[in-house]
Amino acid sequence: HKSNMKLALALLLVLAIGCANAYHSLKATNSKEVLNHIQGNNYNVYILNFFDSSATDDETKKVFRDIEGRIQNVLGANPEVFYARIDHNNKAFKELEDVVGVTSIPAVLAIVHGKGVWLSGSNSYLMVERLNDFMPAFKKSSAHHSNPY
Repeated sequence: HKSNMKLALALLLVLAIGCANAYHSLKATNSKEVLNHIQGNNYNVYILNFFDSSATDDETKKVFRDIEGRIQNVLGANPEVFYARIDHNNKAFKELEDVVGVTSIPAVLAIVHGKGVWLSGSNSYLMVERLNDFMPAFKKSSAHHSNPY
């Protein structure tokens, strides 16, 4: 009985760890790959996190880390979301930034079927709270194939 119980607990632990990062990670290497997703005829919810790997000051680096950490919590609660980190310093993403209209970094774009919201600034808490505010409408839009607003 004890070995069966240990096996069951081990399996639960593996499942819990596996489900913790169950969101869809876009491992895009260029603008075209991301644009094919967000401009595709689908109703997936996308979160694009724009950051700059060339930032040198500690405060900016901390903001980028804070935003990423808080977004991971959103993704954990919304496993159906597609997520990508986009490095502003990588010229392969310049076309993407031009198409979606990036005006400042850090910035987060949440988008479903061509409709989206921009969140920017250095207050990671407020940015991600706003993202949480929009998630129910975006998820409903995705499920019902309608516009989020």
